[in-house]
Amino acid sequence: MKENIFSYLKRKGTPVGHRPHGGIPTGDRKLGRPRSILPSARWRIRVREKAGKRGASSAAASGSGMCDDIVRSILARLPARILVALMTLSKHHRRMILCPEFRSLHCRLGPPLSRPQIAYIATAQIGREGRVVSEFHSFHVAGGAGAPTRSLTGTSYLGMRYISSCHGVLLLANSCNEEEEVTIPGSTRGDCVLGFGYGTRSQTYKLLIARKHGNKSSYDEHPTDLLVYSLGDAGEQQPQLRTVLSGKQEGEGFFYKDHASSRKVFINSLYIDGIIYLLHIPKKVVFAFDVDDETVVTINLPGNGHIPDDYLETSRLMEVLGRPCIQTHDWNSTTLWMLTVDHQWEQKCVFETNGQRNYSITGAWDCGGVVVLHINDGFTDPHRLYLLRPSTREIFHTNLPPNLKPGFKDYAFCRGYKPTLLPPGSVVGELSQEKKKCRGRTMDIMKPLEPLNEQEKRKGQEVTLAIVCLMEFLAGVMRGLPENLQQVIEELREVV
Repeated sequence: MKENIFSYLKRKGTPVGHRPHGGIPTGDRKLGRPRSILPSARWRIRVREKAGKRGASSAAASGSGMCDDIVRSILARLPARILVALMTLSKHHRRMILCPEFRSLHCRLGPPLSRPQIAYIATAQIGREGRVVSEFHSFHVAGGAGAPTRSLTGTSYLGMRYISSCHGVLLLANSCNEEEEVTIPGSTRGDCVLGFGYGTRSQTYKLLIARKHGNKSSYDEHPTDLLVYSLGDAGEQQPQLRTVLSGKQEGEGFFYKDHASSRKVFINSLYIDGIIYLLHIPKKVVFAFDVDDETVVTINLPGNGHIPDDYLETSRLMEVLGRPCIQTHDWNSTTLWMLTVDHQWEQKCVFETNGQRNYSITGAWDCGGVVVLHINDGFTDPHRLYLLRPSTREIFHTNLPPNLKPGFKDYAFCRGYKPTLLPPGSVVGELSQEKKKCRGRTMDIMKPLEPLNEQEKRKGQEVTLAIVCLMEFLAGVMRGLPENLQQVIEELREVV
């Protein structure tokens, strides 16, 4: 047992009321001295002991806690909506989540949309007095509980189309989500934006642009050159528009000329892991553009690469399990192919069409070994839903209700979409103070038109209702796969 101070003083022969070494006495009743205002030695020792215990406990607590680097690594793997809720924990967590370094980390490590969620854009033209005066674009996530809906409405969005998504930012022609716009210096009339992607090493967002030979904008002219443009601050440090593919005659680079007709050349894109994939259907190739190196690899379509001329407009690059997919036809069957990392085509699934070639796969999803296909059978036939199990070649298909048949151009799947915390302003560059003031003045002028915009928004929501119902229906079907495949099939037979 430890010896207290009183036992020590008694053993040494020192009066208890007298401090050794000539210090201030704690009190002497015979001399009538008042007791010292200093605490007793015993009390001071106890205070020191308690302070030591508290210091040890706080040190242990801090030692058992996690450093910010580990916390960032954990938080970066959480969905974006959960991170938004976690910002209310403290100012420290809010600063950590909103810093640019964490946003970049979350873009790399954050989870994609969980099955059966479907990201898509619905579009509707708003007419008045027999002519189109505005256009409505709304972004949705089907199957996501309480997922927010973002929409754009107005005359400035007329003619815009969905191009691609990258790190949760959607590209509509030359405009990004949340109304952040970018003007491309050096662009000419007739230039067409094809793709949008991010380079991990260069940490730069870039656009792919198709240009017609000789800067011509005639309808009969086809794109011949493929150019790249860097967004944000990086665009000021490099040449604004750089050519990555060029051709002046048939077979060279991006050049294609259809001598039989003046039909448009439809090209669509998909961004996955630093690569922008461009499907050039008339040339029967896929161009893989490395965003960092700005190099292009040409990949021939699988098999005989046959896509009917009637489907130049409806054939699309799709994404299944994080890889690009494409559909090809022959007289008896339709095949879905998947592109591997080393640019080899693997057959995902195949089904017979019995001589009918008007089968266009508009959406494909892998639900734990069961492939779900949404198919547009043509302009007059209803849409179809296929459930395939490639391992057993088990196939079920059914026609969808006629009211679940929106126009092909009225919606677009946001393939490869992954929710992030990235604001569009950080992609295209923040506005200067002068531009912010100018935009503020413009908003004041346009404020009286807000009720009219709300009316157009309600009209757009009514027109796109069939699209929203279709996507929620598809998400509901996928929710029961693969565990309850037979039950899903039986329910579809009953209700459809």
